[in-house]
Amino acid sequence: MLCHMGRDHQRGEQVKVNLDCIPCFMRQALEAARKATDDEKLQTEVLREVSTLMIGLSYSHTPPEIAHKVHAIVRDVTDNPDPYRQVKDADNRLALGMCPWLKELVEKSDDRLHTAVKLAAVGNIIDYGVIHEFDVKETINKVLDKEFAVDRYAEFREELSDAGNIMYLADNAGELVFDKVLIEELGDKDITLVVKGAPIINDATLEDVKSCGLEDIVNVELMGNGTPGTGYERTDPEFISKLKDADIVLSKGQGNYEGLNSENHIYFLLMAKCELIARNLGVERGSIVFCGGEGR
Repeated sequence: MLCHMGRDHQRGEQVKVNLDCIPCFMRQALEAARKATDDEKLQTEVLREVSTLMIGLSYSHTPPEIAHKVHAIVRDVTDNPDPYRQVKDADNRLALGMCPWLKELVEKSDDRLHTAVKLAAVGNIIDYGVIHEFDVKETINKVLDKEFAVDRYAEFREELSDAGNIMYLADNAGELVFDKVLIEELGDKDITLVVKGAPIINDATLEDVKSCGLEDIVNVELMGNGTPGTGYERTDPEFISKLKDADIVLSKGQGNYEGLNSENHIYFLLMAKCELIARNLGVERGSIVFCGGEGR
């Protein structure tokens, strides 16, 4: 049985690709190819090229670095720059429809900020890179009364009172609405929201920021999707410097954790949806996690 991790929990080693990632990348490639095109010949070509990539795979890379290559193959072979666009639009509409209920949950709670943080973590279930079927409302009802498996909320709340600016690293479309609920509870702060500068899976882009009504309450910074010119990559020294200069960095989702968990000043808010991340964090799969911030 995995135990509850408290405030002294330290994150695991930097996440690297392992054998469990290979079938996941192949599944991602097939699902993305089927969304990108109905042409089975092109879908087959995608799988052939991704299989070749897997054969030569270096286990020194992080999962997001390989995911960038996998989804670049999908886009190039199918000539579809955004295979998940319809999915993202549907998720945005779904989450926007839930927004009044989410705000009601916050308003009725004893600790508005704590509830908003939990909702933002639960919203991380909207992730087609890991799972392709989920029930957001059912997950909220199941998880909201549970504790964080790793919990740095008290430290975060204390730090927040003195912070003037926040870098908020977003994850997925749809999930952005949950992020908006949290951002509105953070107080009068200068908030920069970091989203993808070009599409990859269902990751949030500037188009989703506008669809979810966030463009008037945050500044926006772009992170790359592995293609030159689409924004900073997570490991770009200039981007890391920006993160270190921020009073608080709040990072959403598994991909950002996989790429940045060696930066110990960052707070990570996510749902542990795969065994690799659950093992790295020392929690059960499906747990909500609020870790990091130890390096301040």
